[in-house]
Amino acid sequence: MAWKSHLTWTSNSQTIHSTRHDGEIYHLWQHGTRPDDAGRTGYGWFLHGDDGRGFPRQDYELSLTLGSVLTRARQKAELLILGWKKAGREPGRGDELWRAPDGVEHPLAAVLSGDVPH
Repeated sequence: MAWKSHLTWTSNSQTIHSTRHDGEIYHLWQHGTRPDDAGRTGYGWFLHGDDGRGFPRQDYELSLTLGSVLTRARQKAELLILGWKKAGREPGRGDELWRAPDGVEHPLAAVLSGDVPH
């Protein structure tokens, strides 16, 4: 079973993609990351709220970086918007876990593959 998006994303530019859910507008915005402990920075996709004029609100970041690849970032942003939360890592294997709105934890790979419905 493949991932099936529940949200429609529109591209405002190469670095901003937007969607609406339950009356709220969300923006997936690619911008610079904060420096790490060694002072290194990079770029990543972040979920932001809306500024009321249809643009990302710069001071309203709804996520840490969702990655550098747009497709994966869009999937993770959708999970956050639909009420999923990051839940840590799977013991032993280290795979990323996400908690569904019903409280059950699932490996991210199983959700993104479509094996676990979102």
